Amino acid sequence: MPPSSQIKIFGKIYNVKYKADPKELQTVAAYVDSKMRELSTNASVKTSTLDLAILTALNIAQEYLELKRETKANHEMLEERTERLVRRMAETLKGNRAKARSPDNS
Repeated sequence: MPPSSQIKIFGKIYNVKYKADPKELQTVAAYVDSKMRELSTNASVKTSTLDLAILTALNIAQEYLELKRETKANHEMLEERTERLVRRMAETLKGNRAKARSPDNS
């Protein structure tokens, strides 16, 4: 079982079990804390901590989904470019073999 670590988010301390590096956990906690603080300063009315946490989770989820879409699009673009390069290389190699076999090439 992973060890327990303490993190502080929006002024509250949490004991959590985290499988990754404790420094990464602190980075994640700091990110969530900064997002919550950002939303709390932008709120026009007093918002409960629970509502703020849910809004923060929604914002982070939206960021994640946008990055996931961008990553997928980039992956598809790279696949397409790779396929084109492979086709060009195959055509070039085929052309070079044909030239090498032709009787005019003596």
